[in-house]
Amino acid sequence: MQYYPSPAKINRMLRVIRREANGYHYLQTVFQFTDLYDEIGYQITDHPEITFHYPHINFPKEEDLIYRAIMALKDATQCTKGVMIDLVKNLPMGAGIGGGSSNAATTLIVLNKLWKLNLTKEQLIDIGSQLGADVPIFIYGRSAWGEGIGEKLTPLDLPEERFLMINPGIHISTKVIFESPFLPRNSAMMSECYFDQSRAINDCLPAIYHHYPEMEQIMKRLIALDFDPYITGTGSCLYIKEPSKESDGETKYQQIRELATQHQWQLIPFQSRNISPLYSAYPQLKPYEKRID
Repeated sequence: MQYYPSPAKINRMLRVIRREANGYHYLQTVFQFTDLYDEIGYQITDHPEITFHYPHINFPKEEDLIYRAIMALKDATQCTKGVMIDLVKNLPMGAGIGGGSSNAATTLIVLNKLWKLNLTKEQLIDIGSQLGADVPIFIYGRSAWGEGIGEKLTPLDLPEERFLMINPGIHISTKVIFESPFLPRNSAMMSECYFDQSRAINDCLPAIYHHYPEMEQIMKRLIALDFDPYITGTGSCLYIKEPSKESDGETKYQQIRELATQHQWQLIPFQSRNISPLYSAYPQLKPYEKRID
């Protein structure tokens, strides 16, 4: 069984422009990849069965985005081949870093190659967008300015930096946040596609703070110590620039670790990446783009 990285993403910006008639929200966001990832193993079979080498304990198989991605791919292509799947889950769930969406996208990308389906990137994104708003960026595979529900993507080069992810162990429901009456839905549309720290805005904060008040307390603790925390997506993971003993001194380096110990946070150092680790490790998996004649 061959294993492939299924990377996490961070949102550098997340703005809610309006709610559409179909219930979806029109967003403007900035995506960047990380060097953190789950690992998914695949072994192709000639019989049509889908076999999982990991248990479905906390949720039924039908809610597993990997399973849903396989079925969507089969429905779109009428492929009769099967696959054995394994998942090494390293990324926290309900954390705003796109773990489930990444698992779905990785599955679409890898099986497109292993099943020799030859679908284009655009075709895979069309299938993926029906599974979740974050799935298209993982198929796209590079940092981007995103609009719509996240499917309208424009490449964007961002500094690749060292960060520290803070996982407080709180599971946040994206559905709760986007259905919340406390979610602002009237941000002005930005016309220029670029990112700097002045745009490090997350419109989901009022809803997050209302439904998960502990998140506001975490932010206040970090701000009081002169960190610059950002909640990615709908949370619950936050990230800050990684303190170093050399540039920030021993005090700041120790402060964040003492806070983490006191509140039982998980601290995860990571590097932001402009290219998905899946495509960096396996460039042959990149689906070809639709030709415009």
